[in-house]
Amino acid sequence: MSTPTVSKKLRDQILTVAQSMDNNEMRFMYLLRNLGPQQFEKLIEYSGLSRSTVSKYLKLHERHKNIEKRLIDGKQKYCITEKGIERLQVKPNLNEVLYREIDDNISKLSEMLDFYKKIGVDETIVLQIVKIVTKLGQTFFNLEQNRDLYITLIYIFLNSVITPEYKYEINSFREHYKIKKIRIDYFVEKLMSSNLGFFMFTRSHIHGEDENEDIFFFHEDDVIGTTTLRLVKDKLIEEIIQLNKIYHDKYELSKISETFAKIYDLDEMAEEIAKKLLKMKLIWGRNEEKEIIGILEPFKMLIEKIIVKIALELGFSRTFLMDLVVQSELLAQSIEGKKSLFNIIDGSERYEDLNLVSIEEPEIIEDKTIDELLEHVQGFCPNCGKIIQEQFSDKCPKCNKKYDSKKLLKDIDKAHEASKIYKELILEKEIECPNKECKRII
Repeated sequence: MSTPTVSKKLRDQILTVAQSMDNNEMRFMYLLRNLGPQQFEKLIEYSGLSRSTVSKYLKLHERHKNIEKRLIDGKQKYCITEKGIERLQVKPNLNEVLYREIDDNISKLSEMLDFYKKIGVDETIVLQIVKIVTKLGQTFFNLEQNRDLYITLIYIFLNSVITPEYKYEINSFREHYKIKKIRIDYFVEKLMSSNLGFFMFTRSHIHGEDENEDIFFFHEDDVIGTTTLRLVKDKLIEEIIQLNKIYHDKYELSKISETFAKIYDLDEMAEEIAKKLLKMKLIWGRNEEKEIIGILEPFKMLIEKIIVKIALELGFSRTFLMDLVVQSELLAQSIEGKKSLFNIIDGSERYEDLNLVSIEEPEIIEDKTIDELLEHVQGFCPNCGKIIQEQFSDKCPKCNKKYDSKKLLKDIDKAHEASKIYKELILEKEIECPNKECKRII
């Protein structure tokens, strides 16, 4: 390769252009293309960047064969290749930025990749783990990078909702990889509490005489996470639009109770979303003939947490969401599930609350009374379980029954029972008009 001879004036112009480039990566190919082969120290001087930054980009270009080292005049110098010249002529775009970020992350993962290769992890599994990690950003690399973290990532992948064919029970896993359960738990805790976008839920089942608990993971950016979050948000927005439309139509007031009945049923909303995921074959139900243990039920409970969390972000009132929780049949089966939802309504960001996991007793947030959780709350309507706030009327805004403020329910479980009885009563009394052109609830 011939070394171009340039005047001092032209060289200064080239250096000015190079140092003004927003894309630091392209500076080096621009310099080598216009000034010819250069030593490392000269590239530091000409680029105006730090030694570590120059070293990083030169290694990146060498790996992709955009530049190479050659012995010129008895000295090792960097030279641009034909591939580098070609690449320099292509204007960087959004995909180029993404390419650089991913490549930079992969270079940080070299230790992990070497470890996986050493212990013989299948390449297809390694690729999937790398795809997950590249989405986690710098927060992940702030964690202690070691063998136990890398093995925990394998554990999360093998127990992901998107890889049901790999399901790996914890004791078999730790024996296979020679790792203590406490170390897996430690790094699962680190990954979950670092707010990296992971979701986690457990599934209990009976095997013989023993009760076992399986664990599952998914990420907000994988197909399970993106689809579930989109369906929840779409459902809530649909309800907001529908409710506003009905309120503005004074001639269809009879439909208001019908709409409130639907939006007031957290279980029904979760069921609808879960069925869509089931139809897409993203989650699976129980199949006793094939001895398949489903994840439908625990996933519905997790959906209810996601609904409440997103509804809070969309501006639904805390009192309204409290009503949803009190009336849920599904959540009534889990004391921890119910407590964690109250915590979410109260603003909790703890992963133990936002996910469906077993919480050790010392970690549980202390029980909160209704007055501590919501301001200006008197109690629950004894007829329908609705939360009663301070107001001038002595009639329940939901069932329209008069109440004595001294006889309002103070216990959440009793409020749930009243809500359940009221719902059954409404379903018995209300029917759809037999006129096919009407469809009003009578």
